[in-house]
Amino acid sequence: MRSLAAGSAILAAAKPSKSTTTPAFQVGVGYSSDPYTAASTAISACAQFPTSLAGQTVVIKPNLVVAKPSSSGATTDPHVVQAIVDMCIAAGAESIYIVEAPLPGNPAYWGPCGYAAIFTAKAYPQVQLIDLVTGTYVLTPVPGGGSAYQQMWVPSVVLAPNTFFISAGKLKTHQDAVATLSMKNLVGLASESAYAPPVNTDFPRHDLHLRSINQSIIDLNMIRPIDFAVIDGVWGMEGNGPTSGTPVATNVVLAGLNSVAVDRVGLNVMEFAQDSVTYLDYASDAGLGPSNTDNVTLLGDLYIPYPFVPPNGPPVLFAPECTPNTISFSGSNSVNIKYAIPNTCFTHAAIIQDNDEYPSVNVMQTLHAFKSVKAPGESLTWNGLDSSGSPVPAGVYYAQIQAISSPSNLSYDNYAVGRITVTA
Repeated sequence: MRSLAAGSAILAAAKPSKSTTTPAFQVGVGYSSDPYTAASTAISACAQFPTSLAGQTVVIKPNLVVAKPSSSGATTDPHVVQAIVDMCIAAGAESIYIVEAPLPGNPAYWGPCGYAAIFTAKAYPQVQLIDLVTGTYVLTPVPGGGSAYQQMWVPSVVLAPNTFFISAGKLKTHQDAVATLSMKNLVGLASESAYAPPVNTDFPRHDLHLRSINQSIIDLNMIRPIDFAVIDGVWGMEGNGPTSGTPVATNVVLAGLNSVAVDRVGLNVMEFAQDSVTYLDYASDAGLGPSNTDNVTLLGDLYIPYPFVPPNGPPVLFAPECTPNTISFSGSNSVNIKYAIPNTCFTHAAIIQDNDEYPSVNVMQTLHAFKSVKAPGESLTWNGLDSSGSPVPAGVYYAQIQAISSPSNLSYDNYAVGRITVTA
């Protein structure tokens, strides 16, 4: 069972190592109140940005979740992206797409976020601003079978051959995932129309939350790995992010090849523990990057850590293990469902069916309503029956666990799922 990883001590930024040995992970640091300068310094310092992008299309995904300037702490500064674009052009890129999807029912945020004024056709003929909502989404398998999903609807533009994909994320808190950095930035790739039902304006792409936002983040990063990661923290956000927190002038930009390493340095900037973000623990367990910053070398500027106020988030909950994960009615099997929580909280357990092609949750059986469960968690059993006592049809099902801090506080909840296959 997944348990809380041991946290490492918060690392202060240090001078670049003079060792001739190439470190396992390098993260460039740019420290300046000028976004373009900070980004250029960070990208150059990491010494990992490609020297040639000739023949490739570059796709840059900023974080433009609301129609607000970067000084709000909510969105990626356009001058950070401009620095990325200029380095791509210097490396020979001829086609550069800056892509994002606005919240449902809204026009693209290129104007309010400052992108339209910079990336004009005259100034940057190589650049196109693309609203993903108007494009084509493709149902794509998750390599390795996936965690929350086996296949997901993602934009075809990020899947095209010879495409170099850059995540230009934001240094800010998030009420559901603790922190929004470079990896979580990919949630904006998931089709809003596919994952909206049931429509809930507080939770765009609602199905991703019902399956597990932390597991969904990993699935998206498996489908479309980040080729280069940048985090804009010139203005960050603390408290109840990703849109309603308080702006913080941290004056830092981070950059590197490994998105997990870059995100973990981001946690150090925010003075968050290395084991505080569940999707980063999942990423490290999957071999996508380091479990802390012990083996990460910082290059470039010094930065000054700032103790971000954490969000009012839900209890931590880890994905349940289902043993066996395939049962057969002819064999009269049942499934043991075991999940971990680091602290006592209230949990709800159910068996759901949710089709990857047409997502919509259908509760097959409630294993138990909300009740207080003590750490380290509990074990449950499902015998393959629905709420009426009839065998469910053959297919894929999920053990869905929901965690809240108290029965009176349903504003902040957390979901985790384990997949179960039922055969005839």
